[in-house]
Amino acid sequence: MSFSTRVLALVVLTLAAPACKKAETSAPGGKKGLTVDEADKARADKQKAAKANTLVGLANEDLAKGRWFSARERANRALEAEPNDADAFTVLGAANWRAGDYTASTKAFKEALEIQPKNFGAAVGLGRNLQAAGDHKSAIELQDKLLEGDPKQFDPLVTKLWSYYAMVDADNAVKMLDALFAIIENDNPMRPLLLANAAFMRPLEGKGELIKISGAKGSSDLQVDAAQGIKHSGGLVGGEFTRVVFFELREEARIHKALADQLKLKPLGKITPIGGAETSVVLIPEVKFGDLTLTNVPAIVDDLTPYSVGEVPGLVLGRQAMNKLGAITFDFPNASLELLAAAPTAAPAGAVEAPLLLIDMHILLVPVTTLSIDGSDFKFYAWLGGSYGASLAIARKEYLKSGHLPRELEQLDDPTNGLKMVYLDNVKVGGTPIKGGVGGLVLANTPPDAGLSQIVEGSSFELGGYINFPLLKTMKVTYALGQGKVYLAGKAK
Repeated sequence: MSFSTRVLALVVLTLAAPACKKAETSAPGGKKGLTVDEADKARADKQKAAKANTLVGLANEDLAKGRWFSARERANRALEAEPNDADAFTVLGAANWRAGDYTASTKAFKEALEIQPKNFGAAVGLGRNLQAAGDHKSAIELQDKLLEGDPKQFDPLVTKLWSYYAMVDADNAVKMLDALFAIIENDNPMRPLLLANAAFMRPLEGKGELIKISGAKGSSDLQVDAAQGIKHSGGLVGGEFTRVVFFELREEARIHKALADQLKLKPLGKITPIGGAETSVVLIPEVKFGDLTLTNVPAIVDDLTPYSVGEVPGLVLGRQAMNKLGAITFDFPNASLELLAAAPTAAPAGAVEAPLLLIDMHILLVPVTTLSIDGSDFKFYAWLGGSYGASLAIARKEYLKSGHLPRELEQLDDPTNGLKMVYLDNVKVGGTPIKGGVGGLVLANTPPDAGLSQIVEGSSFELGGYINFPLLKTMKVTYALGQGKVYLAGKAK
């Protein structure tokens, strides 16, 4: 640019914006030589950032008190002031998780990490979300990014442990346990749980691949005890025919003591499960369903009488084993079970895909999927496999948010337990419409019941009710735990 052109440009700038002259004092941040407009903008940006920081701080206080609605509102206001505030997205993700909105929570955490790839709260929060959907590999990778700078951070280490435990990766789980015990305080309330985890995993270190699947497909019969919500099938355990329970609410497999003695399984180590008595950890050489075989299955020796289904089962398979299988189809109407080594690449014929989350309280796992009622666009998560006698049991809040009026719940059918009998029209479990509507219960108390209250306390994730076995057993249900999906078919329009 020539000297004359630069002068002309300066004249035009001066005429168009006469207020743009050099500021005589320092602008916010200590930078000198800014124009008044630039200084004003810097000052306004600083004020917006301060407002956002204040709102994020208040939102975190709300979360600590369980006030997720207020926390979410303040996080959104913080983002209005400062749209690129990673911490605001992080607290929004945590508030949406507390509200039971998995999709919005995951989206907010991902947006925080796009702005700040090593945001601590977002990486740990998203890690938990990914674990719920069965994506343990990605959850571990997120924590590794945090641990690059400081390998002794408790939350990323324990998040990695939960994934290695679910994947029954004993060698890596033991490494995480060693790292955690090096930094955890003796009075930490999580210590007893970690000790139980260690007692299960240490004897398995160096034992090779655990729960190895061979064969493409296997099948057997299927029965269900709707009162207890127990699904069981016939299988060969160490060559002995017995009933095998599929129980995704537990992590580890459990073998009945009498069967363990009969098979002469050698104890590998001792364990005292939370709330239980000292027992042994063993390796089951083989569990077979038709042409599909699980080998090298670690299990806790236990008394399985509480799982009795007319007879005492020989084995309970938990999440560790079920997660290794590509798909598990419970065809309740046809009383048949099908196991696949490979995960589905698409929904089976006649089935509809829905999200399947396992809400992990580290003692109990809760399978959930989405539910909507009476034609409402409002979706909420419900426990897939509850044991109420009605087809559905809906919490008061979710019932009202689905378009119903408070006066409908003024007279309860069971005031003592806070229950109202209702007929629910246009029900969708996942994306599957239920033909003809169903009978249900509204849980009118606050909290709705002990089970849902326990989930909120143990996981901070709010559920809106139960999809009970009287409805579930009319459907064909395929779990793909490693993909975070369930495929539903059966009583559909």
